[in-house]
Amino acid sequence: MTMAKTLRVLAAALLFSAATTAATSVKSQSVQRIAAIVNDELITAYDLESRISLVIFSTRLSNTVDTRRRISSQVLRTLIDERLQMQEAKRRNISVSRRDLERAKETIEKQNRLPKGGLERVLKQNGIPLESINEQLRTGIAWSKLIGRRLRPRITIGEDEIDESLERIRSRQGQTEYRLSEILLTVDSPDQEANIRRTAERIADQVAKGARFTAIARQFSQSPTAAVGGDLGWQHESELDETLQEVVPQMSKGSMTSPIKTVAGYRILLLRDTRKIAQSEAKPVTLDLRQIFLPLPGQSVASDIEAQIDLAKTVRDTASSCSDFSELAKEVGSPRPPSLGKFALNDLSPAIRNVVKDVKAGKISDPVKMPDGVLVLMVCDREGGTSVIKLPDRDTIADRLMRDRLALSSRRYMRDIRLSAVIDVRV
Repeated sequence: MTMAKTLRVLAAALLFSAATTAATSVKSQSVQRIAAIVNDELITAYDLESRISLVIFSTRLSNTVDTRRRISSQVLRTLIDERLQMQEAKRRNISVSRRDLERAKETIEKQNRLPKGGLERVLKQNGIPLESINEQLRTGIAWSKLIGRRLRPRITIGEDEIDESLERIRSRQGQTEYRLSEILLTVDSPDQEANIRRTAERIADQVAKGARFTAIARQFSQSPTAAVGGDLGWQHESELDETLQEVVPQMSKGSMTSPIKTVAGYRILLLRDTRKIAQSEAKPVTLDLRQIFLPLPGQSVASDIEAQIDLAKTVRDTASSCSDFSELAKEVGSPRPPSLGKFALNDLSPAIRNVVKDVKAGKISDPVKMPDGVLVLMVCDREGGTSVIKLPDRDTIADRLMRDRLALSSRRYMRDIRLSAVIDVRV
């Protein structure tokens, strides 16, 4: 090898070494640079950047410098909350097994129709560190266990509460209820409000531009509903606070609100669907009819008609059952078979339908003047016509009440944890 070639190779090697050293140095600085300190535990800039990459990938936000900058503060807040939750879980001796973590990943893969192990491959292909999603899942599992063990046993749902809920549903039959999803950003102190409001506005803007609402809710919402993509379930208008009662009924299906100031913080709502509560499912009315027909002579006069009507009234007042009615038909010489059979009310002629539509089972109609005689009808059986109210069962009601109570308790629990924490944000 000539001296010149040797020098070129050496120079290239030195340049590669310098570039590698520089890249390693930048990564090292990113890892070492502190984004926040949470009760003496560090969140590094590398942690923050990794989570931002995960958020952008899962929510379909545009991966630009501007987007990363705008979501940085909210992602950091989420990381701080997760660190606080994990610290509290460890303090309460809550652990997360490898199997817990694997099950969570399998659930994500099923929801996204990925093969087993597909989640890790997708993350690797998009340059997202696996530890970023592992930490998020691990924290979610630990916090869920903590809430279940520490808060759930303190909540009791009484039978009277279930009865009250069922009665409330009955009283609202036919009224409208709404299937809503939410993104909640809590405000713990007045000095946070302006920043939280701006963050909520940016999130709403990103969803309006095509980011997935459910994915944004999972990453940013500070409500327990975040675990299910912000799904609030079906809500009656009276269950909404005063502001939302004015907003939600004006929304169309699939529309989203601007950030709304509430007692807890700022909420963004998505209207997924509407329906009528306990919608009636009335079956067609079917009648089992018996008849007695009292014919009139061809040239009948008023006295003939009156006599047959009086006889029909006597039958009506005498018969107490369908068998009595059939026997009386024979006694009075009714020329028609007593049993008419079963008919849908709507299939009867208007004249007959108007006579029997309100007659209860086991009762006899008033006499009906027909062109060639007087008819009296007995309703032996009556089916359908009653509204079938779609009421949830008691276990479903109890579960919903428990979820609502747990959501409120966990928000208070998290607020207390934040207030007692020492947090130093460095970025």
